[in-house]
Amino acid sequence: MTDIDTGSRYSIGEADVTGRYPVAVDGRQAGHIYRWHRRWHAAAPGCKETQHEDRDLAAGQLVKLIDEGAVLAEGAPAQTPTPAAGYVPQLAPRLQPTPGNIRHAAKALARLNELGWEPLEGYPGADNRWLMRCRLCEWVGTRWWSHLRGRNGDNRPRPSYRHDGCIPMVEQVAPEKLAKLVVTAQSCQCKVAHPTTADTAAALLKSVARARRAKDTPSLTADLSRLLGPCPAATVRAAAIEAALTAAKA
Repeated sequence: MTDIDTGSRYSIGEADVTGRYPVAVDGRQAGHIYRWHRRWHAAAPGCKETQHEDRDLAAGQLVKLIDEGAVLAEGAPAQTPTPAAGYVPQLAPRLQPTPGNIRHAAKALARLNELGWEPLEGYPGADNRWLMRCRLCEWVGTRWWSHLRGRNGDNRPRPSYRHDGCIPMVEQVAPEKLAKLVVTAQSCQCKVAHPTTADTAAALLKSVARARRAKDTPSLTADLSRLLGPCPAATVRAAAIEAALTAAKA
């Protein structure tokens, strides 16, 4: 069902798998809007993205662009990105590789592994849509880490069911079902070693800082892959990163 704002010239469609809402102006496709860190963004072909306080203001910006002739609405694609081919072992492009973001990402990735979710893009932060695949049924869509991490430290995802159309609930909660899919380890046996001690994590975090200062993208990418790339020991790695950052503050 399409959500139409009565009395206006635009209509906002259903979100796609990346969390972007197509917007039609006067019945013609004009672009899309999406939410990122409590702000709404308006995007149209050939135009610079703009930020707004709510989604109606963002959609209204597309009306303005149409009236100014900046967008040719007839048949204009929403230009939504396609899902990444496989896992992208880094942060979302809008997140800087700060120690805090790396710590939060490592913790989130470890928990996703335990819950049987496969991320299809870099960690976007707690309050943004995150494209991922359900390993129980191969469904692809967006979830919020803030919903999956639980509340008040209870570590229980909300809602209790994974998503619409998943396997029956009784199978979702069966420990043996995830045990067949999820591999967790206490040590890293990957070809490129991931840090599982505070010392190795600290060394990599320092390397990330040096690469950022030098604007050395290849080194930064390699370091982030070791800190955030897929690894059966992701839970141990997250604890190592946490320990390294705690020690650095002591």
